Amino acid sequence: MNFFIIFMLIIAIILGVSEAIWHQVVAPLSKCEKNRVIIRNELGPGRSLEYHCHSNGKDQGVQFLKFNEERNFEFVDHFFGKKNKVNCVLRQGLRMQNSSRDFEAYHTSKKNICGQTREWIARTDGTYFQRNRIKPAAFVFPWINKKP
Repeated sequence: MNFFIIFMLIIAIILGVSEAIWHQVVAPLSKCEKNRVIIRNELGPGRSLEYHCHSNGKDQGVQFLKFNEERNFEFVDHFFGKKNKVNCVLRQGLRMQNSSRDFEAYHTSKKNICGQTREWIARTDGTYFQRNRIKPAAFVFPWINKKP
């Protein structure tokens, strides 16, 4: 009889803890805002930006943006399971000879997995980065000139 009472007490504790974990950790994640990667062209009037991104092995293909256009990639990170990673290359100039490095535009964070924004901005002197639109965009790297 004493073993039965101890067993029921342990079950009650486990259920209480799992319910607390559910309400504090799992339930808020199910209402998680999507994360976004934004690519924006601020090169100037008449100048196109070519970008090529891929995420988790899925190729997004080569795309083009006119001046002041932007594209968003939206996705949800999961607390458990596969982590998201987005890599991109940007190109601009005559025959698209100026390019950026192949850079990691986004990866799943250990701390924040909801509502994250990573913005990559192409300007005449190089690529700029802005996280969650909190601070102004900062210069990250210059264009690499690939001779035709």
